[in-house]
Amino acid sequence: MDYDYYEDMARRRKAFRAKWPEQSPSPPPPEVPQAAQPIHQNMAHSFENYIDLSSPESIPQSPPPQNPLKRPRTVQAISNASPSTSTDGGRQPPDWYSKLRLDSQAVKAARNNTRKYGPTMTKLQGIKAACKACEEASPKTLMAEMTKRFDTLRNLIHDVEFLTVDQYLIRSFRMLENRTGLPRIFDPKFTEGVDYPWDLKADAEQLYTRWCREIFSIDILRGIKRAFDGQRNSDKIDPDYKQRLYANYYGQGNLINGQWWPTQLCTLRDGAHGSAQGGIFGEKDRGTYSIVLSGGHKYGDEDHGEEIWYTGTDSKDETPTENTKRLIESCEMPENEKEPVRVIRSWNLGKENKYRPEGGFRYDGLYDVIESQSIGKEKGMYKFFLVRRGGQDPIRYEGVEMRPTQQELKEYKKLQQENKL
Repeated sequence: MDYDYYEDMARRRKAFRAKWPEQSPSPPPPEVPQAAQPIHQNMAHSFENYIDLSSPESIPQSPPPQNPLKRPRTVQAISNASPSTSTDGGRQPPDWYSKLRLDSQAVKAARNNTRKYGPTMTKLQGIKAACKACEEASPKTLMAEMTKRFDTLRNLIHDVEFLTVDQYLIRSFRMLENRTGLPRIFDPKFTEGVDYPWDLKADAEQLYTRWCREIFSIDILRGIKRAFDGQRNSDKIDPDYKQRLYANYYGQGNLINGQWWPTQLCTLRDGAHGSAQGGIFGEKDRGTYSIVLSGGHKYGDEDHGEEIWYTGTDSKDETPTENTKRLIESCEMPENEKEPVRVIRSWNLGKENKYRPEGGFRYDGLYDVIESQSIGKEKGMYKFFLVRRGGQDPIRYEGVEMRPTQQELKEYKKLQQENKL
């Protein structure tokens, strides 16, 4: 019988799709055409766990459905603005950046618009000069002098977060290129041997990721639609906001240790936590993805930084609430299947808690759920013991590394004065 290409392709696709269960009810990823979405390297590896490569019929001819129900979620859904790997082993700037020519009229106009971008240009030039000063330091340079140079660079990075910028100005200054832009601070391949402080590297990478995703707004409440009645708990994420991410994934994703937000709704916007008000976010049979420490529990949480006793919510009877069940699931998973949860600390914690952020909400890393204890059977209450995973940067609650930064606190207090928080 003659070979029928289309019939064979249809049979292969049918065999492949049969291996994937029905789609998850989770929210859809950002509205980017499937064909335009790059497959994250980690996701590409995870496909192999579900495909029998020894069988020709199982080889996929098209990408699998988004968010299959039984497939572990290990990375965030991100847009095609994300950087890829370049030929020099570093990060390749996103497509929108590469398509902008330095000699284009728009890029030249941005570079010449000192009225609009003057302060920003000064800071961007300052970042480049500070990097060069660090790179040119000799082995005999005193530690005090290097600390001073690092402090200068740190303040410049924090200042730029709140200065007017657009894609043309960023392209003009080559800020997303490995050897001339922000990667020369956080990517060891391009630091010219400079051992930058860990917090400085993290903040430079956060700014790099934000610009790669074409988030140029300096409004820390960007994407938030305020309620007409003035009640902040009625605020919502603007459905027209295109840069929203979702939190139904394990691990850190694109977050940076110490990343900060003014409100819990903003953690929802950026895919750090999945609930605008609840303290626990997870999915049935998957356990917990993230929790928010905010205090106020009847039995009291115990926060020792690296170790936490976290209390679930009250139930109407002896059956635990759905959110509490998610933490129980995380605790009871087989050791080879356990996933850590993201921990976010809120300014609503008691003032005696030294890890409490001075304002807003701060991501403090990944914690393993080690133990659970029933502490109130009549209300289905449980207490959970969480331990911070090793190998992470320290919690950013003090010193020059502290988040929120002074610049973030300034914007935060400004919003408080305007009754926007």
